[in-house]
Amino acid sequence: MRLVNAEDLAAPDGLGRVGLIRVAGRSKVLPLAHTYEALGGISINSAHSLYISHDKYLTYLALRRAGVPTPKTALAFGLEPALKAAEGLGYPVIVKPTDGSWGRLVNLAKSPEDLAAIVAHKRHLEPSMQEFLVQEYVEKPGRDIRVTVVAGRAVAAIYRIASTDWRTNTARGGKAEPAPIDPELEEISVKAAEAIGVLYAGIDVVESKEGYKVLEVNGVPEFKNVQRATGVDVAGAIADAVIEAAKR
Repeated sequence: MRLVNAEDLAAPDGLGRVGLIRVAGRSKVLPLAHTYEALGGISINSAHSLYISHDKYLTYLALRRAGVPTPKTALAFGLEPALKAAEGLGYPVIVKPTDGSWGRLVNLAKSPEDLAAIVAHKRHLEPSMQEFLVQEYVEKPGRDIRVTVVAGRAVAAIYRIASTDWRTNTARGGKAEPAPIDPELEEISVKAAEAIGVLYAGIDVVESKEGYKVLEVNGVPEFKNVQRATGVDVAGAIADAVIEAAKR
């Protein structure tokens, strides 16, 4: 095993045969994953699964097709369809880009006026916001759950508890506490990972009035807060899974 700094390489040389990709950003993740596979090696996670997991709309479609409970979501290419989608979902609604992390560019619209202002503002700041998601807002108990799934097993879970923001991301000051993994939570988390095709993932789950719902599947998840809060050796579990995958 060796640590490879992607910034020091001129791909495709020097990557090795099996790569556990830990870089941030779709623009780096996908080319590296495809490079491993084009050279006959193994990318973890696979290029296809990373392509799906980095797009929140494609993730939504995959979860829905697999029968995984997830908030109702609509893809909009403009304000008028967004307003129509929000009317059908009922306010408030979540407005988010198709790609992103750490809760960035995610907003809560409580009215049509809010939605129009958010769309206008985002389009002025971000050229990428030519398409965006309008998603049902799920009432949650001031927290959500990050479940780490490795090789078909939920190995650890934390509550991400909101501080002053309605978003619970620990990158935004959310507090991490260990969460119990009951059979239903493990089942929905593992099923979500399988729907995307990832060997390991961070599954974001919310507790709703209808039961657990999967918000997102992270194909390159951070797990230091999970390890710190739970004491579970997540890195070791991932390493074991990588070794087993390399042996096949």
